[in-house]
Parts: sequence; structure tokens; C-alpha cells
Amino acid sequence: MSMRSSDQSTSQPVHIERVRKSFGTFTAVSDFTLHIAAGEFVTFLGPSGCGKTTTLKMLSGLLPQDGGEIRFGDRRIDMLPANKRNIGLVFQNYALFPHMTVAENIGFGLRMRHWSKADKKERVDQLLALVRLEGLADRKPDQLSGGQQQRVAVARALAFKPDLVLLDEPLSNLDAKLREQVRLDLRDIQREAKQTTVFVTHDQVEALVMSDRIVLMNGGHIEQIGTPVDLYATPATEFGARFVGANNLFAAKLAETGTTPRATLDGSSQTAPLTSVSTLLTEIGAPIWYCVRPEHIRTRKSGETAADSGLTTFEGRVTDKVYQGTTILVDIELKGLGKLRAERPTSEAAHLNVGDDIDIFIEQAHAVPRA
Repeated sequence: MSMRSSDQSTSQPVHIERVRKSFGTFTAVSDFTLHIAAGEFVTFLGPSGCGKTTTLKMLSGLLPQDGGEIRFGDRRIDMLPANKRNIGLVFQNYALFPHMTVAENIGFGLRMRHWSKADKKERVDQLLALVRLEGLADRKPDQLSGGQQQRVAVARALAFKPDLVLLDEPLSNLDAKLREQVRLDLRDIQREAKQTTVFVTHDQVEALVMSDRIVLMNGGHIEQIGTPVDLYATPATEFGARFVGANNLFAAKLAETGTTPRATLDGSSQTAPLTSVSTLLTEIGAPIWYCVRPEHIRTRKSGETAADSGLTTFEGRVTDKVYQGTTILVDIELKGLGKLRAERPTSEAAHLNVGDDIDIFIEQAHAVPRA
């Protein structure tokens, strides 16, 4: 059952302009600017202490900002207390009322807003269907699985049709296997509800799987804003290249730009083609990191023949291999360049052994600035 179009969320676009927050001499968030479209799912991603939770608290009204503006549509809300901002919150521990049933938990905010009994029941029924918990309305939270409790918390946050829903690492208490399923459930619920949502996590996989856009944060500022593909395939900075996904980084210099960019790797006489270049790089000779994802590396034993013409080639030796089921991680020492890790299908790499001399073929490479 889907929610009728007339009952769908009336989410607003969110505009955050130059918001900042300090604690004494420590700057937690610096000049944070972001515009979120109505119905968009945006994730704040970064390590502990990067400012993502502080920004979430300023959005919710739980923490006052030191400067800047926050607007929902044309309405400025940063001067309002938390209970006047029309925001739905989902916390790490879900904060469900243990003495209430599923239906009562979902309808709690509606009761506080004095919805009629009939309207409240209709809305709760809609949300039970949306989060696929029909038939569980009369259960208490301790009779539910962790994933079911999480969906109740989301339904409660959506119940009163908020302008914005904030999710503060709501999957952190679930085991790894359940997280995989629940993150897909959350994504589907958000898309069905067309609800403007901000999600906070330090887990890059969650961010890549769930988001329309990701705001990558570091040290209180924004490193990059983009789609999951943007952040994974074309990181703007060294921090982004290292934080999002596994990456091999080699010191190099930018040798050519334009339609056929190339790099000269330190320790190698050859130039290597670049698939893409950070927008922050413009000058020939600039120091860069030559970034290669493990899955973009082909391997073959020295002396074997293969159709790898046109790809950048290096010589190396296998130093370790790790079986992962469908793939194998292969650690390699490259002549003159250092260590590299490749990830290849098991059918392709099973015959490689520690000590084998191999050839490396780079399928894709990206350049980011090197300080």
C-alpha cells in the first residue's frame, strides 16, 4: 500500500547559509553552506569530530549557531526553538516509548498536535503500510527486532508531515547483516514518502548506498558535495580520495591537462594517462596523488599473454593475497613505486601466489592535489 498523493509529505527545500559554531577557541563548524531540494536525501559523512553531528543539532534547534541562517523554503527557522521547527528526529537508540504499542508510538506526535482520533488512525495505518509493519500495531517495542524498531522510529518521525527529517546514525546499533537490509528499507521509505531528509553517518557504505547527495566533512568544513558517484569516482581532495572507498595513492606530478591528461609518477620515467582530474588542479607540474581504485587494476603473471594493449603497465611482485569469496585482494610491491592493492574476481586471481612476478595494468586513474 502506498500513501495517497494528497497525503504525501509537504517537505520544504532547506537552505543553510554560512552557518558556524565554536566551543571556546575550538571551531566545530566553519561557514557551512548547503541547499537541499525538497524530497532530497542528503548525507553528512565524515570521521568523528568533523562537525556533522554539530550541524545536525543546529538544524534541529538542539544547539544554537553562532552565525548564518537556516531556512525551510522562504521561512527562516534558526531563531525558533526546537519544538517550533516542524522537524522529525530519529536517534541512534530510536527512543521508543517502551510502555506504548507500535501504533501508539507512531501516533504520539499526532496526539500532541491534537489530531482527531479518525485522522490519527488513518495516518498511523498509512505509515504502518509504508514501513511494512501491518499486523504489528499492537506489539510493544520489546517484541520487535532491531530493524522493526528502527522502522517504527522512522514512521513516528514522518507521522506529522515534517518539513525535514533528521537521522542521527540510526543504524549504528544494528548488526552488520541487518544494517545491509535496513539501509535499503530506509532508502525505499524515504523515496516513497518524498521526504526531505538529512542523514548523519561515518559509514561510507551507508552514504554511498542511500544518498542522493553526500556532504563530505572534515575538520568542521565541507571537503566536497556531490552524488555518490562524484565522491567515489572523482574525489576533489586527498582527504576525499582516502576516506571514501579503498584507494592506492602514488606521488606524481601533473604532466598534461585538457582532454588527454597525464601524470608523471615519482620513481618512474613513464607518464601515465589520467581518466579524470580534480577541479582544483589547473597547472602543469602541480604535485598530485595518482589515485587508483583496487578494482581498476588488472593483473597477470609475467610472461603470460593478454589483451591489455593501451593500458598503463607496471612490473611488480605479489606479497600477499586475501580470499574474500567472490574476489581476492592481492598486495603487490611495484618496482620503484611501492605497495599497491588490487581487487580481482576469484576466477581471475586464484592462480596467483605470493612471490609471483606479475604485470599490472591500470584501467582508470584520478588525480587530486598533493600538499
